[in-house]
Amino acid sequence: MPPAIHPIDLVDILRQHRLTPVIIFLTSRRGCDEALDTFIHSSAGVSATRSEEIRTFLDQFTKEFPSITNHPLITVVQDYGVAAHHAGHLPSWKMAIEELMRRGLLDAVFATTTLAAGVDFPARTVVISQSSVRKSQDFTDLTVSEIQQLAGRGGRRGKDFVGFVVVTPSPYIDLHVLGKGLTGQPESIDSQFVVSYPMVLNLLKAHTIDQIEGLLAKSFAQFQLNQRAAVHQDRLNEVREQLTPYGPRECSDWVAQWKVFDLARRRKAHRRPVMNSDTPYLTACLPFLTQGRLIGLSKGPAIILRHYRSRGTNTPMLSVLHAKGTIGECQAQRVVHIYDHVYEFQPSRTLPWCLPSTLQQFKNILSQLPTQLPTVPIFEDTQEPDNLAAAGILTDEFACPSCPSQTACKKDFPVASRLRLKAQQSTKTIQALRDGLWRQFRRRSDILHKFGYITDSSQLTHDGEWARLIRINHSLLITELIRMEAFSGIAPDLLAGVMAGIAHDDDRPSSYMRLTPGLSSMLAKVRTVADSLSAYEPAPLLRADVAAIVERWIGQTELSWTSLVQSTSMAEGDVYRLLARTLEFLSQIYGLKATHPSLADTAHQAMVNMRREVLAELP
Repeated sequence: MPPAIHPIDLVDILRQHRLTPVIIFLTSRRGCDEALDTFIHSSAGVSATRSEEIRTFLDQFTKEFPSITNHPLITVVQDYGVAAHHAGHLPSWKMAIEELMRRGLLDAVFATTTLAAGVDFPARTVVISQSSVRKSQDFTDLTVSEIQQLAGRGGRRGKDFVGFVVVTPSPYIDLHVLGKGLTGQPESIDSQFVVSYPMVLNLLKAHTIDQIEGLLAKSFAQFQLNQRAAVHQDRLNEVREQLTPYGPRECSDWVAQWKVFDLARRRKAHRRPVMNSDTPYLTACLPFLTQGRLIGLSKGPAIILRHYRSRGTNTPMLSVLHAKGTIGECQAQRVVHIYDHVYEFQPSRTLPWCLPSTLQQFKNILSQLPTQLPTVPIFEDTQEPDNLAAAGILTDEFACPSCPSQTACKKDFPVASRLRLKAQQSTKTIQALRDGLWRQFRRRSDILHKFGYITDSSQLTHDGEWARLIRINHSLLITELIRMEAFSGIAPDLLAGVMAGIAHDDDRPSSYMRLTPGLSSMLAKVRTVADSLSAYEPAPLLRADVAAIVERWIGQTELSWTSLVQSTSMAEGDVYRLLARTLEFLSQIYGLKATHPSLADTAHQAMVNMRREVLAELP
């Protein structure tokens, strides 16, 4: 959507006050293109001299990049000195707009927030007409870093003494968010380091186990994990001080003894065995799913208000406050993320399970959460869990009924057990953080050993030697498909279509063109394998529509770029990225020419067929 001020009026005012060139940030791609369309047939054109300079530049530029020769926005750019720049455009078009801006030939560029990151594209003025941005399927507030990235585009080094940031009225703006962004401290930098299967194989190829452990310990990611561990260590020390009055009594560990005794007594009263079907991973998660814990569900973040087990099936259940302010129930196994945040509060025995003031406080917290939150690393316990089998023994076999400390234990147990649980949570979290990367590495290496890529002595097998060359997402899926000869005798267009389905991770809607029988059958096989590996690697989207686009482009070499784009609802910039991403995956397979020459030749033929028209212009 254009800003509340008409685009022509906005640019005209900025021109009058000598605040051009300007970048006007809008909420969507369509908004940028629609803003540009408003200039058609208007009287806000640029001088004939500048129009001729733009035309001359574009004529020269299109000789090197003919894909934009007939771009529909060229006329508007030439006549009015304004342009649009967003991810839906071809890279060649965006390069042309960026160069026109650097030469001072444009007065305004309508862009999405993606322009603010990673591109050297300054202007004298920046106009912000939004405080939120679309991510996945919903809008979220801009972070402090994102707002400062937008504002930082105002002011050209060596040309402007001062840069300007203008905030325009708009239905998509919250001045509190922008005020915080313009005056606050940017979010901390979080390492995006991930221990992947190819990384494990390549590290084992070049280093010993001891060397790898040392390398991971020196990484920035582990440094940040150690910092978080230090915070938890301080909390653990505080909890231990609070536990001091509840030290050993008649039993050295009276809290654990009383827990077993109390549980046995309760079960005897019910006279019915309690079945426990919790998975090992869920068992590892349960100690952290306590009151006040911030968690992530499939529909967004939530705060746990209480935890209990269902009476019928003994399933772990949670009462949670959702981000939209509603209270609901969910199974503990539905938790997607366990965040490293716990909010202390006084629980209530009735709905809403806390005080009204606490509920309102939690609603405010959920509405202001940052986009990225640290999670608690959860690892399945390799040791035997606490043996509660004794809970089935008759209560008269325990010493508790005749113990002189019984009254004190019964009185102190609720507080002491709660503190003990906090101490156990902190201890497990500290251990998981300090050994985080190394345990991830060991888990990945164990999986690779299970599949035969690594020997018992942590050496690469024959399959491991070539599998380490597949350094892309879903590498385990691709290598397993190759090992089972799923691509044996496959045609170049079909191989490219499958790689596109694996590579594409965007859920934007597209047109569903007709699938060929071969592609439909192959995708079904790949989906079956991906599902079987889902415990070790997230399955790709495997969208048949995008796979069909790539298969058609590779198989029909006479097909023009314009015809391909017109056959789908995807923007041509998105089609280009799909093909470029597929080209990257194909190049990885082409790297296996020493061990899989036939498959490598097929991948190379697909790459040759792909590199035409737009794909031939850029590396």
